[in-house]
Amino acid sequence: MKNLFLISISLLFINIIFGQNLDSNKFNYSKEYDSILNLTKDSESVLFYQNLFDRFDKADSTLTNHELLALQIGYTDNPKYWPYQDISLERDIWSLNEKSNFELAKKKLDTLLSNNPFNILGHREMSYVLGKLGNKAKADLHYSKFELIVASVLSTGDGTSYETSWFTLSPADGQWIIKLALRQEVCSMGSGSDKNGNFHDILGIKLEGTEECRDLFFNIETASKRMFGPEGLKSNKIKHKLDIDEKGKVNTY
Repeated sequence: MKNLFLISISLLFINIIFGQNLDSNKFNYSKEYDSILNLTKDSESVLFYQNLFDRFDKADSTLTNHELLALQIGYTDNPKYWPYQDISLERDIWSLNEKSNFELAKKKLDTLLSNNPFNILGHREMSYVLGKLGNKAKADLHYSKFELIVASVLSTGDGTSYETSWFTLSPADGQWIIKLALRQEVCSMGSGSDKNGNFHDILGIKLEGTEECRDLFFNIETASKRMFGPEGLKSNKIKHKLDIDEKGKVNTY
């Protein structure tokens, strides 16, 4: 399964590079976010959060990209959703795995995924840790969740413009997708707002074998509204910059 996933992601990357039609713009954040969020709270809806989450918890491969998107949107109303506060924990986990301290990494991963069950780095690193600790079945389960989340994010557009931006839950997700899923380098970082005022990260992706750095767009409007944590929730936006270095350290500026 992992090889097939990487092949499909590689094909997506090739399509992005050569500008092929990916049937993008499938998710219009400004028009659809609120309506999807409301449906996730409706127990009679096919997008009811708890029903979908029970399937996700088992890494149900029949979940559609739209259902996974609804799950992530539903989670943004969760009192534990503080994506900027997760970044430090992600940094610690990456460092612990680099040092082969898998037992402590697992404890921190349990905390991270308890707070955010859709954390991209969390599932990928939990898969790695459990593999090292000899629990292949659970390692495969978490890698399948990683696949489901990444595929859902990449289904929301083609990432090449504000209009076809990828929707992500965290300001770090764009860089983790480039690093862990697309397996490419981040060569530039910026931010901006679309015509509706939605905040985006704009990350340059290094085209392999060339010096070209091509922009990819990630819609982090929802994350930006929760930048200050539960003690200082504000709706105003502050320009920010994140940097994941070669060791996976996330630096904020």
